[in-house]
Amino acid sequence: MSAKLLSGKPCADDIYRSLRSDPKKNSLYTVGLDDPQWLQYVGSLVKSGEKCGINVKNILLKQGVAPTDMFETVSRACINDDVAGVLLEQPLPKAYAPAANYVLPKADVDCVNPLSVAAMYKGERGFRPATPSAVIRLLDFYGITIEGKHVVIVGRGNAVGKPLAIMMLARNATVTVCHTKTTSLPAVCKTADILVSACGAAGLITSEFVTEKTVAIDVGLSFVNGRSMGDIAPDAYDVCQAASPVPGGVGPVTRAVLFENIMKASESK
Repeated sequence: MSAKLLSGKPCADDIYRSLRSDPKKNSLYTVGLDDPQWLQYVGSLVKSGEKCGINVKNILLKQGVAPTDMFETVSRACINDDVAGVLLEQPLPKAYAPAANYVLPKADVDCVNPLSVAAMYKGERGFRPATPSAVIRLLDFYGITIEGKHVVIVGRGNAVGKPLAIMMLARNATVTVCHTKTTSLPAVCKTADILVSACGAAGLITSEFVTEKTVAIDVGLSFVNGRSMGDIAPDAYDVCQAASPVPGGVGPVTRAVLFENIMKASESK
């Protein structure tokens, strides 16, 4: 491996050092379905919350529950006196997706309510989604310049790709968003100064997608034969300048940014 490894732990620890909380007043409620990936993620949130004194309560709904039950659950969580933030599983099946409308903006620490998204789009005050924010914080932590650089994002999802494009534009980057229908995807990716892959396709980004000047950020997560794998293939690490690993890259920073948002939410109550 010739690439500089952009580990998320030092960046996350730097964020945690600035956070101090009272778990009786600053709780995070998560709401989602009982699928394995979500269970793994919310389990990690419980452990991370202990680092900064934030109590995490996970509300898990059974697969096939009536969508209205989820909507009511989200609404109740948002008005709970000890709740600073509510985290809704993303992405959700189509029938449950309107649950985002029930996350009050003041508790919307992951920016899923359409009103929160509109504020981000317009550059107004409000929370920014944790994972795209983590990508930017990781780059900043390692001193990687964003302004003026060409950022190529592979993935156009609402959770990462689209918001990250808006946030990169706000940092004065030139942004190209790619997807599965992009013609000559490897050639487009090779033009990137910063390449972010967020499509959950294990090993998609091979050495053909990068150059020795590429900084590659892996936001993808897939489970292959019981193992967590990212979008960046091992041979790409032999070529690019720097890269974040999976696991241990963007993930730890995402959790830290989420708790930072909870602290901000609690201060504005």
